[in-house]
Amino acid sequence: MTDAGNRWDDTYAARADTEVSWYQALPERSLAMIQAAAPETSAGIVDVGGGASRLVDGLLAEGYTDVSVLDVSAVALGRSKERLGALAGRVSWIVADVADWRPERTWDVWHDRAVFHFLTGTPTSPPCGKSPGRARR
Repeated sequence: MTDAGNRWDDTYAARADTEVSWYQALPERSLAMIQAAAPETSAGIVDVGGGASRLVDGLLAEGYTDVSVLDVSAVALGRSKERLGALAGRVSWIVADVADWRPERTWDVWHDRAVFHFLTGTPTSPPCGKSPGRARR
């Protein structure tokens, strides 16, 4: 596990989901933007840095069928899976550091509400291979 993964696992282990500053009971703005960008519920959506966010709940409730959530914290993703129960099986869960991640597929929409501003170092290569656009349709 990376240092970033350990740090975020520790953060989620020490606090309830509702105690972090970025918590939203219903991420209405993100849902509205995704629905505007991809009104077809078969569209592929990836929530980068989604962790324990409720966005995945909203996407599933709206009928989206190709949802992925990526986060460096297995603890955060575990909380989302637990919260969703049987619905968690409808989601592709990816434990990875987006700075080093090499996607094996493309998505119609990439959603990031708060992860990219944490990437403050000088990367040895751009996120997601040669170009972030490689994993986006």
